[in-house]
Amino acid sequence: MIKKIIFILPYPFKSIGYLPVATGILRNNGFESEIWDISPLLNITYDDQKLNRNEINFDSVKIFNQKRKLIQAILNLDEHCLVNCFIKLCTDSFFIYRALSKRGIKYCGLQMTGLPNPINQEKMSPTSINNFFGRIFSLNFTDISNHFFNKILFKYYFFFGIKAADIILLGGEKSLENKIYPIDNNTRLLWAHSFDYDFYIQIKNQIALSDTSPCVFLDEYLPFHPDLQDIGIGSPVSSDEYYPKLCKFFDYIEHEFHVRIIIAAHPKSNYEETSDFFQGRTVIKGDTARLVKDSSFVIAHMSTSINFAVLFKKPILFATMDKLQKLKTGKFIPGLYIEKMASELMTTPINIDHFHDLNQDKIIHVNNVAYNTYKTNYIKKDGTPELPFWEIFSLYCQRLN
Repeated sequence: MIKKIIFILPYPFKSIGYLPVATGILRNNGFESEIWDISPLLNITYDDQKLNRNEINFDSVKIFNQKRKLIQAILNLDEHCLVNCFIKLCTDSFFIYRALSKRGIKYCGLQMTGLPNPINQEKMSPTSINNFFGRIFSLNFTDISNHFFNKILFKYYFFFGIKAADIILLGGEKSLENKIYPIDNNTRLLWAHSFDYDFYIQIKNQIALSDTSPCVFLDEYLPFHPDLQDIGIGSPVSSDEYYPKLCKFFDYIEHEFHVRIIIAAHPKSNYEETSDFFQGRTVIKGDTARLVKDSSFVIAHMSTSINFAVLFKKPILFATMDKLQKLKTGKFIPGLYIEKMASELMTTPINIDHFHDLNQDKIIHVNNVAYNTYKTNYIKKDGTPELPFWEIFSLYCQRLN
């Protein structure tokens, strides 16, 4: 009997947007829930001043900054707990899975494939071989040693006293390709969908707020993205270079295609306190799904919000530039991702450093077969429930009981 569901998170819980919804649904369906934030153990910045205490029940949140306290908390759990451990099995999380297995606690993993993987499917050409060795040489000794230990740990997890996951939450069909949790014949696979599909369900039948259909740019905050700083990567392109080039391209699109461009700001962006990078264009944050739904077409690099364009069957113009195209090795490889995503949707990226007259009919189109395949592979497998993600999970746990 499952009575309490615990989320173990590798990131500060305030940055995980689905948690208020998840815990609310679980409690409404009779489950206790707790959130265990272990980001201090992983050296991820934690800022108590930025917590929105009205957004989530703060009493249910536990923050762990000592490994021994986290291990003891796991060992104190009883058989009525199910742990959603949302950190992959690796060197850093090894002790968590050892403790869960020692105590015999059921655990669940979240395994999604948000974007096509350009590395696994890259053909072995001279260029791809160079990219492969480039990625190897970009790693330090710790990265390499951890990589090989993780491979051994993942394949022979049972020799280390670790049991396989009891449940794996999955999205599109490709979610099973890159396994990040140990799975055996007793592991239950629960097919749901990507979190973006929840927003799609909520707004798909809403009436458009305007009679006009603008073009929407899916911003990625590339010159300032904090995640790139966290993994030790500098800005891939400076703001002084990036935004003027982008706006020059936008000017052309607006003039030639007779459309207004609106900026769907990245969730981690902070354009309110910076200069007018988009030269007077409307910048809207936190409403990307609706903006895409009401748009005529979308401009993007490699944002996961492309999912909304696929679901709403909106044409996508993939934009790249020389600086991004050259990044095909190391930890950040937009040069590969942009090409791969465009290829999956049967279109060709436009390099805004070298574009000339663009044929609107050739660029702004939807290949229905490619869009449906992309949805099945990366967003939602055919035949899964048309329900919010955590409602699917909660009902599943009720059926297990």
